[in-house]
Amino acid sequence: MDTTEKEFKFECTRCGNCCIDKNTLVNVTYSDILRIKQALSLTQGELKHILCFYLYEEANNQEDQEKMVLTPLTTEKGKAYIGILKKPSGACYFYDEENKRCKIYPVRPMICRTFPFSFRLLLNKMDKTKGKIKMYYTEKAKKYCPGITPNAPMIDELEWIKIGKTTLEEMNANAVLLEKWNEAVEKGKIRPTVENFLLTLSNLGDKSKLEKNKSVH
Repeated sequence: MDTTEKEFKFECTRCGNCCIDKNTLVNVTYSDILRIKQALSLTQGELKHILCFYLYEEANNQEDQEKMVLTPLTTEKGKAYIGILKKPSGACYFYDEENKRCKIYPVRPMICRTFPFSFRLLLNKMDKTKGKIKMYYTEKAKKYCPGITPNAPMIDELEWIKIGKTTLEEMNANAVLLEKWNEAVEKGKIRPTVENFLLTLSNLGDKSKLEKNKSVH
Protein backbone atom coordinates (compact mmCIF):
# COMPACT_ATOMS: atom_id res chain seq x y z
CA MET A 1 0.00 0.00 0.00
CA ASP A 2 1.13 3.52 -0.72
CA THR A 3 1.83 5.33 2.54
CA THR A 4 3.01 8.59 0.95
CA GLU A 5 -0.40 10.04 0.09
CA LYS A 6 -1.13 13.26 1.96
CA GLU A 7 -4.46 14.16 0.40
CA PHE A 8 -7.19 12.32 -1.46
CA LYS A 9 -9.07 13.54 -4.51
CA PHE A 10 -11.92 11.47 -5.86
CA GLU A 11 -15.35 11.79 -7.45
CA CYS A 12 -17.24 8.75 -8.72
CA THR A 13 -17.93 8.96 -12.47
CA ARG A 14 -20.30 5.97 -12.49
CA CYS A 15 -18.06 4.28 -15.05
CA GLY A 16 -18.76 0.82 -13.61
CA ASN A 17 -15.15 -0.32 -14.01
CA CYS A 18 -15.05 -1.69 -10.48
CA CYS A 19 -18.28 -3.63 -11.15
CA ILE A 20 -17.34 -5.23 -14.46
CA ASP A 21 -13.66 -6.07 -13.98
CA LYS A 22 -13.25 -9.80 -14.57
CA ASN A 23 -10.41 -10.03 -12.04
CA THR A 24 -12.23 -8.24 -9.23
CA LEU A 25 -13.86 -10.50 -6.66
CA VAL A 26 -16.40 -8.87 -4.35
CA ASN A 27 -15.71 -10.52 -1.00
CA VAL A 28 -18.58 -10.31 1.50
CA THR A 29 -18.83 -10.53 5.28
CA TYR A 30 -21.74 -12.21 7.03
CA SER A 31 -23.11 -8.72 7.75
CA ASP A 32 -23.11 -7.96 4.01
CA ILE A 33 -24.92 -11.23 3.33
CA LEU A 34 -27.58 -10.58 5.95
CA ARG A 35 -28.21 -7.04 4.70
CA ILE A 36 -28.71 -8.25 1.15
CA LYS A 37 -30.86 -11.18 2.26
CA GLN A 38 -33.13 -8.99 4.36
CA ALA A 39 -33.38 -6.15 1.82
CA LEU A 40 -34.35 -8.51 -1.02
CA SER A 41 -36.34 -10.93 1.18
CA LEU A 42 -34.31 -13.84 -0.18
CA THR A 43 -34.97 -17.46 0.70
CA GLN A 44 -32.06 -19.73 1.61
CA GLY A 45 -32.06 -21.12 -1.94
CA GLU A 46 -32.10 -17.66 -3.50
CA LEU A 47 -29.33 -16.51 -1.21
CA LYS A 48 -27.16 -19.45 -2.22
CA HIS A 49 -27.78 -18.57 -5.87
CA ILE A 50 -26.32 -15.06 -5.62
CA LEU A 51 -23.19 -16.12 -3.71
CA CYS A 52 -20.07 -17.87 -4.94
CA PHE A 53 -17.70 -19.89 -2.79
CA TYR A 54 -14.22 -19.53 -4.29
CA LEU A 55 -12.12 -22.50 -3.25
CA TYR A 56 -8.81 -21.62 -1.67
CA GLU A 57 -5.78 -23.63 -2.72
CA GLU A 58 -2.50 -23.51 -0.85
CA ALA A 59 -0.80 -23.37 -4.26
CA ASN A 60 -2.43 -20.05 -5.11
CA ASN A 61 0.08 -17.31 -5.78
CA GLN A 62 0.32 -14.27 -3.54
CA GLU A 63 -1.54 -12.04 -6.00
CA ASP A 64 -4.54 -14.38 -6.06
CA GLN A 65 -4.62 -14.61 -2.27
CA GLU A 66 -4.52 -10.83 -1.90
CA LYS A 67 -7.74 -10.58 -3.91
CA MET A 68 -9.45 -12.35 -1.03
CA VAL A 69 -9.41 -9.93 1.86
CA LEU A 70 -11.45 -11.99 4.29
CA THR A 71 -11.01 -15.14 6.37
CA PRO A 72 -11.64 -18.39 4.42
CA LEU A 73 -14.56 -20.63 5.37
CA THR A 74 -14.20 -24.40 5.76
CA THR A 75 -16.71 -26.13 3.47
CA GLU A 76 -17.32 -29.71 2.41
CA LYS A 77 -15.02 -29.09 -0.58
CA GLY A 78 -12.27 -27.32 1.31
CA LYS A 79 -11.48 -23.77 2.37
CA ALA A 80 -13.34 -21.11 0.41
CA TYR A 81 -13.81 -17.38 0.24
CA ILE A 82 -17.33 -15.98 -0.03
CA GLY A 83 -18.15 -13.48 -2.72
CA ILE A 84 -20.95 -12.19 -4.90
CA LEU A 85 -21.57 -14.33 -7.97
CA LYS A 86 -20.17 -13.00 -11.24
CA LYS A 87 -21.93 -13.10 -14.62
CA PRO A 88 -20.31 -14.89 -17.60
CA SER A 89 -19.24 -11.43 -18.78
CA GLY A 90 -17.24 -10.99 -15.59
CA ALA A 91 -19.55 -8.30 -14.22
CA CYS A 92 -21.01 -8.48 -10.72
CA TYR A 93 -24.32 -10.35 -10.53
CA PHE A 94 -26.03 -7.19 -9.27
CA TYR A 95 -24.63 -4.82 -11.89
CA ASP A 96 -27.16 -3.53 -14.41
CA GLU A 97 -24.95 -3.32 -17.51
CA GLU A 98 -27.59 -1.59 -19.63
CA ASN A 99 -28.25 1.25 -17.20
CA LYS A 100 -24.77 1.16 -15.63
CA ARG A 101 -25.88 1.01 -12.04
CA CYS A 102 -25.83 -1.26 -9.01
CA LYS A 103 -29.17 -2.95 -8.38
CA ILE A 104 -28.55 -3.18 -4.63
CA TYR A 105 -26.75 0.13 -4.11
CA PRO A 106 -28.28 0.93 -0.67
CA VAL A 107 -27.12 -2.46 0.70
CA ARG A 108 -24.04 -3.02 -1.45
CA PRO A 109 -21.16 -4.84 0.29
CA MET A 110 -18.80 -2.77 2.41
CA ILE A 111 -15.89 -3.53 0.09
CA CYS A 112 -17.87 -1.72 -2.62
CA ARG A 113 -18.63 1.20 -0.32
CA THR A 114 -14.96 1.73 0.48
CA PHE A 115 -13.71 1.66 -3.12
CA PRO A 116 -11.39 3.24 -4.27
CA PHE A 117 -9.92 3.21 -0.78
CA SER A 118 -8.68 0.58 1.61
CA PHE A 119 -8.17 1.00 5.33
CA ARG A 120 -5.80 -0.29 7.97
CA LEU A 121 -5.85 -0.02 11.74
CA LEU A 122 -2.48 1.09 13.08
CA LEU A 123 -2.19 0.28 16.79
CA ASN A 124 -0.40 2.58 19.21
CA LYS A 125 2.93 0.93 20.10
CA MET A 126 2.71 2.21 23.67
CA ASP A 127 -0.97 1.40 24.21
CA LYS A 128 -2.41 -1.48 22.14
CA THR A 129 -5.96 -0.44 23.12
CA LYS A 130 -5.57 2.70 21.03
CA GLY A 131 -5.15 2.99 17.31
CA LYS A 132 -5.52 5.15 14.25
CA ILE A 133 -7.20 4.27 10.97
CA LYS A 134 -5.14 5.03 7.88
CA MET A 135 -6.62 5.10 4.40
CA TYR A 136 -5.03 4.47 1.02
CA TYR A 137 -5.96 4.30 -2.63
CA THR A 138 -6.13 0.64 -3.64
CA GLU A 139 -3.60 -0.35 -6.28
CA LYS A 140 -6.40 -1.53 -8.57
CA ALA A 141 -8.20 1.81 -8.25
CA LYS A 142 -5.06 3.64 -9.29
CA LYS A 143 -4.97 1.55 -12.47
CA TYR A 144 -8.53 1.94 -13.73
CA CYS A 145 -10.64 4.36 -11.66
CA PRO A 146 -11.23 7.57 -13.68
CA GLY A 147 -12.60 9.23 -10.55
CA ILE A 148 -9.09 9.65 -9.17
CA THR A 149 -7.64 12.69 -10.92
CA PRO A 150 -5.79 15.85 -9.91
CA ASN A 151 -8.89 17.84 -10.88
CA ALA A 152 -11.27 15.76 -8.74
CA PRO A 153 -12.56 17.41 -5.54
CA MET A 154 -11.01 16.72 -2.16
CA ILE A 155 -12.88 14.03 -0.28
CA ASP A 156 -14.47 14.37 3.15
CA GLU A 157 -11.78 12.32 4.84
CA LEU A 158 -13.54 12.12 8.21
CA GLU A 159 -16.65 10.68 6.55
CA TRP A 160 -14.58 8.11 4.67
CA ILE A 161 -12.74 7.17 7.87
CA LYS A 162 -16.13 6.44 9.47
CA ILE A 163 -16.93 4.08 6.59
CA GLY A 164 -13.52 2.49 6.98
CA LYS A 165 -14.02 2.04 10.72
CA THR A 166 -17.36 0.28 10.19
CA THR A 167 -15.80 -1.91 7.51
CA LEU A 168 -12.89 -2.94 9.72
CA GLU A 169 -15.28 -3.70 12.60
CA GLU A 170 -17.45 -5.89 10.37
CA MET A 171 -14.41 -7.66 8.96
CA ASN A 172 -13.20 -8.38 12.49
CA ALA A 173 -16.61 -9.71 13.56
CA ASN A 174 -16.69 -11.82 10.41
CA ALA A 175 -13.26 -13.27 11.18
CA VAL A 176 -14.40 -14.23 14.69
CA LEU A 177 -17.52 -15.98 13.36
CA LEU A 178 -15.64 -17.88 10.67
CA GLU A 179 -12.91 -18.93 13.09
CA LYS A 180 -15.58 -20.34 15.41
CA TRP A 181 -17.21 -22.13 12.47
CA ASN A 182 -13.89 -23.55 11.28
CA GLU A 183 -13.05 -24.72 14.79
CA ALA A 184 -16.46 -26.41 15.15
CA VAL A 185 -15.93 -28.16 11.81
CA GLU A 186 -12.49 -29.35 12.87
CA LYS A 187 -13.94 -30.82 16.07
CA GLY A 188 -16.72 -32.54 14.14
CA LYS A 189 -19.46 -30.50 15.79
CA ILE A 190 -20.99 -29.29 12.56
CA ARG A 191 -21.29 -30.54 9.00
CA PRO A 192 -19.49 -27.99 6.78
CA THR A 193 -22.06 -27.59 4.03
CA VAL A 194 -22.95 -24.29 2.42
CA GLU A 195 -26.57 -24.89 3.41
CA ASN A 196 -25.60 -25.25 7.07
CA PHE A 197 -23.53 -22.09 6.95
CA LEU A 198 -26.31 -20.03 5.41
CA LEU A 199 -28.74 -21.44 7.98
CA THR A 200 -26.33 -20.35 10.72
CA LEU A 201 -26.31 -16.84 9.26
CA SER A 202 -30.09 -16.81 9.01
CA ASN A 203 -30.39 -17.80 12.68
CA LEU A 204 -27.85 -15.12 13.56
CA GLY A 205 -29.92 -12.55 11.68
CA ASP A 206 -33.12 -13.63 13.46
CA LYS A 207 -31.35 -13.36 16.82
CA SER A 208 -30.11 -9.89 15.96
CA LYS A 209 -33.64 -8.77 15.04
CA LEU A 210 -34.97 -10.12 18.33
CA GLU A 211 -32.33 -8.28 20.34
CA LYS A 212 -33.08 -5.03 18.50
CA ASN A 213 -36.80 -5.38 19.21
CA LYS A 214 -36.09 -5.97 22.90
CA SER A 215 -33.93 -2.85 23.09
CA VAL A 216 -36.77 -0.73 21.66
CA HIS A 217 -39.25 -1.70 24.37
